[in-house]
Amino acid sequence: MNALIGLAMMASQVATVVSFCVQQQQQPPAITPTTTGMRMASSSARPQFHGGFDIGTMDALEERGELEASLMEQAPVGILGEEKSNGGKMKKKKKKKQANKAKKQKAAAVARALRQEGVVKLDGILSASTAASLREQILERRDEAYAAVADAAIRGDDDDEPWRKYFADVLLKGNLNQRCDLLLPLKGWPGIQQGLHEILVASNLLTNTLISTLGVEGGEDVTLYELSALISEPGSARQPVHPDNPYQEHPPLLTTFIALQDITAEMGPTTFIPKSNTAKVHARYDDVPRGRDELLRESPSVVALLNAGDASLFDSRSLHCGGANSATDGDTRVLLYMSFRNPRATEPIGNVGSIMKDIPRMDLAELRSKLAAAVESDNDVDPFDDEMEKSLAIQELRLAAEKGDALAQLQMGTKSYLGEGGMEVNVAEAVRWFELAASQGLAQAQFNAGVCHSTGEGLPKRDASKSGEYFRLAAEQNYPGAKEAYTEVLRELESIE
Repeated sequence: MNALIGLAMMASQVATVVSFCVQQQQQPPAITPTTTGMRMASSSARPQFHGGFDIGTMDALEERGELEASLMEQAPVGILGEEKSNGGKMKKKKKKKQANKAKKQKAAAVARALRQEGVVKLDGILSASTAASLREQILERRDEAYAAVADAAIRGDDDDEPWRKYFADVLLKGNLNQRCDLLLPLKGWPGIQQGLHEILVASNLLTNTLISTLGVEGGEDVTLYELSALISEPGSARQPVHPDNPYQEHPPLLTTFIALQDITAEMGPTTFIPKSNTAKVHARYDDVPRGRDELLRESPSVVALLNAGDASLFDSRSLHCGGANSATDGDTRVLLYMSFRNPRATEPIGNVGSIMKDIPRMDLAELRSKLAAAVESDNDVDPFDDEMEKSLAIQELRLAAEKGDALAQLQMGTKSYLGEGGMEVNVAEAVRWFELAASQGLAQAQFNAGVCHSTGEGLPKRDASKSGEYFRLAAEQNYPGAKEAYTEVLRELESIE
């Protein structure tokens, strides 16, 4: 998550103080995802990321994470989504079928639990097959981004931190970038569109939970704030416990982590402290080191051991951390994640979200509508590509105009005259369309044709007589300004005679 972390080393022990400020992201160049064989990034293939908020503090962060792990083992440790803890020891995840389990969850009940606990588990909001495909594509994209960063370093580009074009900052990246936060596009990537369609359209559990939790109708005010992938390789250290946002009265964000593969204990699952999204808990957390250490020692926690397609959904004020991915028994862990902005939270959010700059501000209702159009429509138009949408709209408008639709002819004329909708200014073409529509009795087209003939725009020369004829026709239909324009042309013609 893209929160800036400030560190303070205490004399008696390592402690971490979390603060928040803006980290700017640059719009990344396009990378075309493919579905070819998965390429795992070895440590030698991962370029070094210079800069970032944890630069120079990796060892301190790792030490703090290990200390906190030992403190938290003294309190009960449970599994997210299961009612009973196991007495402080995290057991390995048992495989079990969860078919149709997602249907048993009701959004209203999940929303109540989220408000009370600060974190909940969502079962099967993405199919295992789509999760596997998306995981492969994301890792392919990650490796291509690594290669682009390495190439920039070889070229000696002026940008000191070229990785920011493709990645957001993340707490405890590791000296070999074992953990990264990969920015994901919406435009031009059917794989991510299909996955999000399953999550937000085909399954209504997440959508309805967001709406129910935040108390808004239809999701029009719930804004997409982050879209990225957290990737943890074997050897990733345990993060210190942190919230994504400082405490404020209303949750600034609701964030979901969707597992793109089964997550075992060895892969460093996310650990959450339930009911830690309160002012009282944050006050203890901010009391470093004594208050924080006592809090971690006493607070029950849960780990997100998820099956592929399951998700955690949490209040961004909740305390959590990424676990250590075992260097010997772990595996690459990929989490697709999204955050949604709460319209009721009016205080500064404290960070810039992990999202590509070319993804415009979009509420949940618009996002779902575009996802439906992308996946369910028979045409090849990408609703997240504004230029493609404009091009298709012009094609459809031109076809209608050529078939004799007077209104379409008028619109083609207007767009040609003004250079709108992706069209270049072409006044001669505009006059042609205006005259075609005018011949069918469209008053506005008659007036526009009259204006062009009166000025000579788009024509070899001006023709007052012809402009007068068009203004007369428009005036007979009481088009605003046409009568006055016709009278003026008559005066001109009389003075010439």
